[in-house]
Amino acid sequence: MAAFMICLNELSGMKCDSREVYDLFIRLLAPFAPHIAEELWHVLGHEGTVCDAEWPECNEEYLKESSVKYTVMIKGRPRYNIEVPVGTDAKEVERIALAEPAAQKWLEGGTPKKVIVVPNKLVNVVI
Repeated sequence: MAAFMICLNELSGMKCDSREVYDLFIRLLAPFAPHIAEELWHVLGHEGTVCDAEWPECNEEYLKESSVKYTVMIKGRPRYNIEVPVGTDAKEVERIALAEPAAQKWLEGGTPKKVIVVPNKLVNVVI
């Protein structure tokens, strides 16, 4: 429900008045809040029930992420985050993590003994 409220606030902020967008929104809302969705469906002038409306098709192209956030841990604690493109190999992620100015602060001029990269999640720097 929180995600629906965020979406509705975004639409209001954009001053969206597209009936098509709100029709889609109400169809998605119906399984989670059937009574209010039904009421809104009729306010928009539809005949019948929202439950009989066609379910929207999912376009997976819009669900693909272009970047991944990694948490960089130094001395066993999360110190900062980096964002790299999806599909970046572990060596490149390690290089980017150690090139950050925040890394130099925590490494104190030393070199790490070991760097462990967990794909798409975290970089652990062992000193």
